[in-house]
Amino acid sequence: MLTKKNLLDNLPLILIIALAFILRFIWLDKVPNAAGGDELTYVVNARAMFLTGSDISGAWNPLSGFIFKYPAYTLPQAELPYFLIAPFVGFFGFSLFSVRIIFVLLSVLSVPLIYLITKTLSNKNSAFAASFIMAINPWSIYMARTAYETTPAIFFYLLGFYMLLVFKSRKILLTIPVLFLAFYSYVATKVSFLPFVFVTVLFSYFFVNKQKYKKEYLLVLASCFLLVLVFAFFVFTTSGQSRVGELINLSAPQISSEVDYIRKVSIQNPLTNIFENKITVFSRIILTKLFKSFSFDYLFVYGDQFYSLLRHGFFYVLDALFLVLGFAYVFAKRKSTFFLLFSLLLIGVLPQLLYSARTDNFSIHLSLTFAIFPIFIGAGIWETINLIKNKFYFYLSLLITGVLYLFLIFNFLNIYFYQFPLRGYFDFHVRLLSKYAALANSEGKEVTIYSPSTPDIFKKYLFYTNNYNRDTYLQIRKVYKSENFKFQNVAFKGCDRTIDPFKENKIIIYDFNCGALKKDYKHIAIPRLYDGGQSYEIFNDKICSKFNLKRYPQNIKINDFAIENQTPQKFCETFITNP
Repeated sequence: MLTKKNLLDNLPLILIIALAFILRFIWLDKVPNAAGGDELTYVVNARAMFLTGSDISGAWNPLSGFIFKYPAYTLPQAELPYFLIAPFVGFFGFSLFSVRIIFVLLSVLSVPLIYLITKTLSNKNSAFAASFIMAINPWSIYMARTAYETTPAIFFYLLGFYMLLVFKSRKILLTIPVLFLAFYSYVATKVSFLPFVFVTVLFSYFFVNKQKYKKEYLLVLASCFLLVLVFAFFVFTTSGQSRVGELINLSAPQISSEVDYIRKVSIQNPLTNIFENKITVFSRIILTKLFKSFSFDYLFVYGDQFYSLLRHGFFYVLDALFLVLGFAYVFAKRKSTFFLLFSLLLIGVLPQLLYSARTDNFSIHLSLTFAIFPIFIGAGIWETINLIKNKFYFYLSLLITGVLYLFLIFNFLNIYFYQFPLRGYFDFHVRLLSKYAALANSEGKEVTIYSPSTPDIFKKYLFYTNNYNRDTYLQIRKVYKSENFKFQNVAFKGCDRTIDPFKENKIIIYDFNCGALKKDYKHIAIPRLYDGGQSYEIFNDKICSKFNLKRYPQNIKINDFAIENQTPQKFCETFITNP
């Protein structure tokens, strides 16, 4: 029963959850100002699944996703996100908001999960601090505002973790479906799945329940092991694309090539074969990835290309101090908990370590590791402040810590909301292209778009124009089957540098990735926002030339990213240029 005392005791957590929601929800329909290709793989097929019971091509049964069969025109992706997204895009249509809201909610729910896990492993005050760090974490905010599958993966892994920590007797078996959902949430974390389950089950069995409920824990392990065996069976026995080839191993061609190269550029000696072979090269790659994954600059300063901010790390700089202190405090006071959490940190890195022979960082593969960091950081914050016995200085230190984090939060928000959108990530120029083509189509004008990525552009056009519905799905299915990507008055073709736009009685849109045409024809352009460079050239324009077009984009505001609601004049004068 909720009492006034309970409410007051949990008021900090309620405020933290509210803060987490605000940071993830504000301007959700505008920033990020576009959706990436991997996101739209889920989104378009999720709406098709809701409306037709199949994917957009009509060849995929959604239930077959649970036996690891995937829609046409896609790499094997996670299986669960289609079902999470489907109700929202099914009932409300395509929009950046309808696509993202479920991920916002799951990310917000991960905040109280961090609180509950930390409280179970440590104490209530450390739990408040850890949930606060999770609520304001730049990486968590960034990912929650996209439709990437790491957000549901984190939620279900954390939920399964917490259930294993607190459930007794037969209730332990309830973790099985939750862990299965974690497995189906994200392709990359599949390699972390069994180690994660094994470590958490062992900890719960030996340290939480003191070697009770062996049968229930063995059933959890057996069920998860069986699921992985089924996955491996379908991967290795089913024809078609597989992601297994992306995993690094001693037989990988890149390993052999590296060994051959090093030996060729070395002076031959008896030590060459000892120190330059597949095992040493493989080990060097793994260690390089491991150290790069935990480097200070990477985590706290600039991130990577996937994260896209480039001027901000996945965590705040202040987190680094409390992370180190948290490691020390947890190790000193709760060694079993330290080894559990440290093991989970390393298990979370496995997708990055085992992904290809390249040593580039790819942060989405580190999602499980990033989800464990707040527990250590929260312990560092509370245990440090708790050292201060004087009441005045205790609350003063709390206030100073809060003010410092407030400053860091606003710095992150400034970068995220006022700099990041202008960089054009997630193919923002395709959203502009889609709006322009939709305006032309509404006026009965024919449009031909030349691009090196026709199926991808077509899929994004359907999304941004919200043109996939019960009246059009059969027509769109025929488009995919024929691979003749023409819908209504808009045709999508591959690159052709020989065309003469002025010989065509239609609007021509030409992708800059196709290379230059043989002549410099007069045109208007869809520009890049940050430097005015041209993403698409538009020839024979009949939509925007009548308006006052600028030479380059200027005075862009966040509200301008509500593109689909803009009048033709507002859209053209804001986003189309006359170079």
